[in-house]
Order: sequence, then C-alpha cells, then structure tokens
Amino acid sequence: MHTDVDIAVIGCGLGGLTLAIGLLRRSVSVAVFEQTSELREIGAGVAIAANGTRLLRELGVELADAGNIPPYLEFRRWNDGGLIFSHEIGRWYEDRMGAPMVTMHRGTLQRMLVEQVPKEHVHLDHQVTELVAESGGVRLRFAKAPDVVAKVLVGVDGMRSVVRHYVAGAVSPVCSGEIGFRGVIPVGVSPSLPNPTSLQVWCGPRTHAITYGVDDGRLINLLAVSVPDEIPAWTRSTNRVPASRDEALAIFSRAGWTGSMLELIRGIEGDMHFWALQELPGLRRWSRGRVVLAGDAAHAPLPHQGQGAGQAIESAYTLAHLLADAGPDQYQRAFDTYERLRRKRTRRVQHYSRMAGKLMKLTGGSVPRRDHDLADVARRIGWIHEYRADLAVRA
Repeated sequence: MHTDVDIAVIGCGLGGLTLAIGLLRRSVSVAVFEQTSELREIGAGVAIAANGTRLLRELGVELADAGNIPPYLEFRRWNDGGLIFSHEIGRWYEDRMGAPMVTMHRGTLQRMLVEQVPKEHVHLDHQVTELVAESGGVRLRFAKAPDVVAKVLVGVDGMRSVVRHYVAGAVSPVCSGEIGFRGVIPVGVSPSLPNPTSLQVWCGPRTHAITYGVDDGRLINLLAVSVPDEIPAWTRSTNRVPASRDEALAIFSRAGWTGSMLELIRGIEGDMHFWALQELPGLRRWSRGRVVLAGDAAHAPLPHQGQGAGQAIESAYTLAHLLADAGPDQYQRAFDTYERLRRKRTRRVQHYSRMAGKLMKLTGGSVPRRDHDLADVARRIGWIHEYRADLAVRA
C-alpha cells in the first residue's frame, strides 16, 4: 500500500512542533496537520521549567535567548502583597537543574519552534474528520483536503482532541470547580507591583493568581483563578465564555485583593474570557493500532504547577526518539515503551497540580501551616524540574 508519509502529526501546538523537530533531526519523514488556517497562539504567557528547556536546547531551540528568566519564586498574600516566602531561581536554579526556567509569550515560543520546521512539512487548514485503519497504515480524512495515508499517526491536538476519541472513546475532560482568566499587561500599568519579572504566586481565600514577566520583561502575564460558590451553568456546555474586566474585578475586589493586582486586571488588553479549569482523567490506553496520543490529548494537567507545556515537550521528545529508533514499521514497540515511560510521571504531575491549586486557595487555620511549609518548596517539587526525559528514553 502506498503511504504518503511515515509519521503524521495532528496539531501544530508546542507538543506537535516539538515532536516534528525531534523526528526531522533524526531524518524521519513527518507531516504536521493543523485545523486552523493560520498559526496564532493565544495572547498569554507560558513558563517552561528545566525539564522542558533542556530538551528544546538539545533540539536547537534556546529559549533563554528570547525569554525572561525569573530571578525569584515569590509567594505573596492576596490582601497586601506581603511576602510569605522567596526562593532564588535565576542562576541558582540553572546550576541546580542544568537548564534555566524561562517565561515568555506563547506566540514567541511557537514562532521559535515553527522556524525549525521547514514549511513543506506544515499543512494548515486541515481539519481531521475521520481516521480509518488500513493494512499497513492509517488514512486521514480532512474536511477540505484530500486524504493522506500515514504509517503512524500521533494526535497532539489538545484537550479537545479528535484523535483521542478514535483511540480511547468518549473521554471528557473533568472540571476542577475553578474558573480562571488570564492576560498580558504592560508592566507600567501597575507601578506598585513588586518585582514584576519574578515568578509570583499570590495566595488568597478561594482565589489565587500567578504573575511573571514575559519575553524582555516589559510585559506581565497574569493568571487569576477563583472558586465560585456555585459552578456557572455555562460550564455544562462549554469550557470558555467571553467576560469583561468589570466582572473579573468584581470577583477579586469582593475577596479583598490588593490594589496592585486590581490594577493588573484593569490593564488586561484584548479579548478576555472566563474558562473552566479542566484536567484529563487517566486513559485506559494511549494508543490504538497505528495511532498514539501525546501532550494534552493524553495527559492534560491543571495549570497549577505550570507543567502543561513541559509535559507535552517531554512526551513529544520521548516519542520522537523512540519512533526514530524503532522505525515506523515497529511502531508497537515504540508505543509500548513510550507509555511505560510517560504514564506514571504524567499522572503524578497531574496529582501535584491538583494539590497545588488547593493549597494556594486555603482559608482559616490551615494557612499558617501552608505558609511554613513553603520554605521546603524546592524539595517538595524539585523532582518535577529535575527530571531528565533524555536520560530516561536513552536508558
């Protein structure tokens, strides 16, 4: 049977592009298919810890050249911005982990990855409508393009993955009960914000926020999260609805948040939405026949450890290495090893992300103990950042 490509990748996000770069570095035939007609990442930031930056560095993408390296991790109180605990990142972190932590705009990161993939390997406006297993391959049917037949198909198409339905059936993301909004704000909007280039975790009752500088530090990324008394009705039909700054301000004003944070919320530029925070429950399987899942399509976590992108990069790097070594004809061996290497780690990261979201929003008598334990944060979550997917896959 004629096949058009060895490896087809569905999804041109951070995980899909990392996978394509890894395969092309090993001279594997690959084509990336993206349903949108242009590559345009949402206007928000992303934090890539050492477990991701070291892998991208090996693939020829040096994030430190274009991003912000936070000097400190700071935990602050919601009502006055007072410092609960501070831990050095910067040089200490890179010396300890062997790679930097970098915060940057998602669009900047996507452009850096796209530059590493020749244009002829990326196919936009290709929405998958059906997957059909055939002898020796899998047929991809698109809404507005001719069929393509691949020896192996990798679904890296996000939380709402179409490919996942083929692999694992009707598995839906699970809402955590939290509602979030985010945006990028010029640093001058909130002159009272302390240390804007640091990675800051603001802890409040039933609310929390994350801020950090992006790219050259002239912009601040904000993620703000709250737990409403009642889950909004719109979450039963969608995970995202348009919102106004006034609605967001009302939530954080009622909770007594400090003026510097309210200034940031007022300064959010562009469209704004509320979205229901979700994670993916554990899948019974990650592959079916010649089709396999990676990134959020397989193991989406809540955002509270900042590891969505990092775990997608780890999985993409691992799968690229295994497929290149085994060859697309020995896909099952690669799939089995990939799932064995990735399943336990991604589930543990999901668990710790869930825990972090709860700890940041504690109230009452548990708060002093939480604040005391923050001094041990490097040990408690260091295993996430220290992980070497490159060594694991080679072993």
